[in-house]
Amino acid sequence: MGPVGESVAYLARHGYTLLFAWVAAEQFGAPLPAVPILIAAGVLAASGQVSLAMCVALGVVACLIGDTAWYAVGKTRGPAVLRVLCRISLEPESCVRRSSDFLSRHGNRSLVFAKFIPGISTVAVPLAANAGISPLAFFLYDTLGSLLYVGAYLLAGYALGSRLDRLDALAASLKTLATWFVVMGVVAIVAWRLRQRRKFHKELRTARIAPQEVLELITRGERPYIVDLRHPLDMLPDPRMLPGAIRMTPAELTDRQAEIPRDREIILYCT
Repeated sequence: MGPVGESVAYLARHGYTLLFAWVAAEQFGAPLPAVPILIAAGVLAASGQVSLAMCVALGVVACLIGDTAWYAVGKTRGPAVLRVLCRISLEPESCVRRSSDFLSRHGNRSLVFAKFIPGISTVAVPLAANAGISPLAFFLYDTLGSLLYVGAYLLAGYALGSRLDRLDALAASLKTLATWFVVMGVVAIVAWRLRQRRKFHKELRTARIAPQEVLELITRGERPYIVDLRHPLDMLPDPRMLPGAIRMTPAELTDRQAEIPRDREIILYCT
């Protein structure tokens, strides 16, 4: 058996441990999407090679462990932890803004669906903790959200595995197929997000301005028109603003464009 075959065999033998560790790693902020391994575990459960109930239990517990840790940290060190999470996220430019908008629209119920949305799932819990969600509300909504997240993808894999298990030619290879699905799924998701990130950076490269350059404009008396685009939730941990800045949300930019002067340098900033 070659190195690849040995790796496949190892992953198949240690499915429960791998599932728990992978889901926990995602919840702790690692850029490792857990969707492929949840679907693969569902495929294996359909053929009786692992227990579906055990997979659900391990996945939910892994989610709760990671989320509870971020809830505790978010309560005490909200701004700092958000910066760290966004730095390691595959979508750092929009994770706080999108999560703030989502949490503002849906309140505590956002924790039920946040795990399904890339970029939002990373910071939803510490952001909710920093916004004042109670421990009881957090536990109830996060448990329901974890159950939906883990259960949905496990059942999707289970449905797929039930079809594959009917094909004798594939039944003996379900572990191998599930393992390679995990590998290829993770690679595809990470590659797509990295591509989106590079595209975003390319679009903004010519439009960025360094903080020192803004300070020089203010010092020279050029009166740049500065717009603070931070969401109200982002203002809770740090309400300070740049001198002379105007508060607007991204959604208000179009509606209030008549207020923006055309004869001054316009500078937008957010988190």
